[in-house]
Amino acid sequence: MAQTKKKKIIGLSCGRVNGNCEILLKEALMAAEELGVQSEIIRAMELRVKPCKGCEACTIALGRGKEPRCAITDDDVPWILDKILVEDCALIVSAPVYHLRANSYFEAIHERMLPTMFRHPEITEKRRVGGIICVGGGEPEWTPLGLTSINIFVQHTRKLVDQMQVNFVPRPGAVLMEGKYLKRAGQLGQNVAKALMMPMEKVKYVGDETEASCPVCHCNVLKVPGNLSEVYCPVCWVRGTIYADENKLKVKWDEDDIQNPRFSTKFIGKHLDLVIELHKKFFTEDQDKVKELIKKYIAYGKIIKP
Repeated sequence: MAQTKKKKIIGLSCGRVNGNCEILLKEALMAAEELGVQSEIIRAMELRVKPCKGCEACTIALGRGKEPRCAITDDDVPWILDKILVEDCALIVSAPVYHLRANSYFEAIHERMLPTMFRHPEITEKRRVGGIICVGGGEPEWTPLGLTSINIFVQHTRKLVDQMQVNFVPRPGAVLMEGKYLKRAGQLGQNVAKALMMPMEKVKYVGDETEASCPVCHCNVLKVPGNLSEVYCPVCWVRGTIYADENKLKVKWDEDDIQNPRFSTKFIGKHLDLVIELHKKFFTEDQDKVKELIKKYIAYGKIIKP
């Protein structure tokens, strides 16, 4: 009799080797394995990770009907993205906050996701689950964009199950002294494992949130576009009306936006169509004008190097 393939969770560790992020990620994965799932860990800091150069080679190729590939071919980011975006698995991202938002290793991987997503548009249907662990060394006031910044990546391809923000752990291994953080990480791992075994329509977010949290990414960073009562989530573009209920701040969210947030297949599709049209215009109608106008900027400047 053929053996049933076990479900798998991949953990992307973007912090120090054996540091706080990795310890909490391993605690989550060990707890998940108690429920019968397998796990793998990718250590970003041990791999070659280069930042996006903004060359738009992938978008240009897509607009021309060619296979979109990243122009950077001498690092490990394409392999990382194939593993965590395309492979059939759940995902837990663990990243540190050095200065308000997730660190540069995570962001370098995040900003290189477009070629993989262009080649595999089916991943935006969010048929898989994910979790987030974020670790900062200071007060909550110095980590406000940690979960928000990681959600910008995770929300493209995953249904978020749980997330946790840890503060006041500046030293490597400091989380080992705080049993509550290890326990919470284990709970997160088991929550992701349980969701991995459910039909997607039954998967629910089970993590922490506030009365004003976005109903999609469950973060509570809000943008006020103008009128005081109007707010929206800067990650998910879910709009709402803010109001006070006794001493609590609450938001009545738009139900249509909840069903079609920024990183839904529908929203992403509309955005890509617009981007492709703009690129076509730029590389046909406007290219000669740009070549003439840019000459003085190419010629200008004292460029210095070390």
